[in-house]
Amino acid sequence: MASPQHALHLATVASSLSPTCNPSKHAFDTCFNHWFKSYLLLVSPPLQHPIDTAKGKTEREQRDRLIKEKKDEYDTNCAAVYKEYQECLKAAIPHKEGLVEMLAQARAEEPLHGWGGIKVATKDDLGQCDD
Repeated sequence: MASPQHALHLATVASSLSPTCNPSKHAFDTCFNHWFKSYLLLVSPPLQHPIDTAKGKTEREQRDRLIKEKKDEYDTNCAAVYKEYQECLKAAIPHKEGLVEMLAQARAEEPLHGWGGIKVATKDDLGQCDD
């Protein structure tokens, strides 16, 4: 039987598209949320010294090294869990009635472009004019 804390945690995590994928989705969500919280604590504080000073350069280099270590930690701890969840979804999507067609239509109407499949906003997208 799950502890009350575990039950509360599962209740606050969204379910997957397919119930068979819930265990891997919840495992990934937990891993990612834990990792991301520690990543934000690392990158969010401002640097203590201006970047154009020796102390600032050293501080920036140290933070860059720690950020790389944190990214490697994600790869070590969460990447395999994400891949497992992704594979589960790939197997489940074709069995969801109408979902494949709906995804194809959405991709045709709003194709994703740019870095990582995310459309990079232009001035036209933002309604801005050239100065």
